[in-house]
Amino acid sequence: MGIISKTDRSEWAAPIVVVPKADKSIRICGDYKVTMNQSVEEETYPLPNAEDLFATLAGGKLFTKLDLPHAYQQLELDKDSGRYLTVNTHRALYVYHRLSYGVSSVH
Repeated sequence: MGIISKTDRSEWAAPIVVVPKADKSIRICGDYKVTMNQSVEEETYPLPNAEDLFATLAGGKLFTKLDLPHAYQQLELDKDSGRYLTVNTHRALYVYHRLSYGVSSVH
């Protein structure tokens, strides 16, 4: 699927964290708080309150709900950005080519 591939070397390798999900499956995440997330510049974006949101939607005729499976991995990374999202497993180093769970936009 082009989400992740093996790599031989990385300056940004993060350990993995296994997160149990409600359906008893697991999610593999990089523990980016010890690597990349420390270097992220904080950018705040306030969420709209309900009143502002409903005012924006007023008069609308069609609405939809999107529920993307593996939503993070829908976002392809710039070729040079993948190196920052490398994870270190007991088998090898792997680099993500799509956005990975655990990446923060705020540290």
